[in-house]
Amino acid sequence: DAVAETPARVALCQFKVTENKELNQETATSYLQKAADAGAKLAVLPEIWNSPYATSAFAEYAEVLPKVGDTSIEEGDSSSSSSRMLMDLSRQHEMWIVGGSIPEIDDGQIYNTCLVFSPEGKVVAKHRKVHLFDIDVPGGITFRESDTLS
Repeated sequence: DAVAETPARVALCQFKVTENKELNQETATSYLQKAADAGAKLAVLPEIWNSPYATSAFAEYAEVLPKVGDTSIEEGDSSSSSSRMLMDLSRQHEMWIVGGSIPEIDDGQIYNTCLVFSPEGKVVAKHRKVHLFDIDVPGGITFRESDTLS
């Protein structure tokens, strides 16, 4: 079976993340709008785009994320605001969205999780980061994702 070759525009969205979750969501929304306006059929957000990339912040910004196959999140559910936003925007722009990653809380554990949304707003993939970044440079920086993430 041959696969038809159809050119498609891809948007790689990289932006400054702040300590303000709502501002990060507004920024992501703006970048996804620009991607759609430019004709992108696929947009990719950065890792931990809704939260500062700091082990001390992951728990505070963590959300309950939908499962593969989900197509909706209850409107009043603030514990899933970032994923609901991506679900809605994928549907609105009829675009595939690779949601970078979001700190996820599940059964008391925190994960660095990527969601992928179809143009219909369906969660088609979910990946929890397995190889956590730990570094300890003597006399320099120490950063251990494994101190916080599962």
